Amino acid sequence: MQVMTPIINISENDFERASKILELAGVNYNIPNQESKKSFDTDNLIYVPSINLRFEKQRSCLNKNWDEAPIELKKQNLRMPTIPEFIEFLKYTKINYQDIYKEITEVRKPWRAEWLDAYFEKRKDGFYILTHNKTKKEKLDEDTSMKDKTPGISLDDWLNNPTSQGLPRKNINSGDLYYWSPVSKKIARFIANSYGAFLDCCWDSSDEDSNLGVFGCAEGATLKIQENKS
Repeated sequence: MQVMTPIINISENDFERASKILELAGVNYNIPNQESKKSFDTDNLIYVPSINLRFEKQRSCLNKNWDEAPIELKKQNLRMPTIPEFIEFLKYTKINYQDIYKEITEVRKPWRAEWLDAYFEKRKDGFYILTHNKTKKEKLDEDTSMKDKTPGISLDDWLNNPTSQGLPRKNINSGDLYYWSPVSKKIARFIANSYGAFLDCCWDSSDEDSNLGVFGCAEGATLKIQENKS
């Protein structure tokens, strides 16, 4: 006779710790409210509490351009992060997953890059940023720095004091992060190579490379645990 225990809710903040304990104990669990084209693999996702999102631990959609990557991510119930979401991911990994933070930001060979969900467009009434596959549009914050700085801005200052849209402010402190300001009909990505690290807001969406991908993300979900005993 099988006896099914009640479903247990686990808070988002305890997700990673709880999942590892349950796996060691041999307890089955699932994440509800997800269309299971591909189940979440908790070993390959990082939960960022400040924005209630989970991120992949490795780039995916390599050799996919900016338009193709969201199509592939959707098959896995993931999406491309916006610039503010990517900032929170960097801040979290800098403290909790330093190897991933270094993989993204460290100045070294080979070059690495990731697409960001930001498309820029100059219109008659101003400069806009479009996100969520260009379905959401906002005028660029008036405090956005529209001058290239190569190099010139502080990575830490950018992470800790960006505009609401995630871009550097006009009065950002100087530093070693290269910044290429928004250009109409171009997209954003973050790059690091042996020459430096770059926040690039003027790149062509058709580019693709084996070292260029995405750290896909998904909205957080309450973890429910279910254990079967015979």
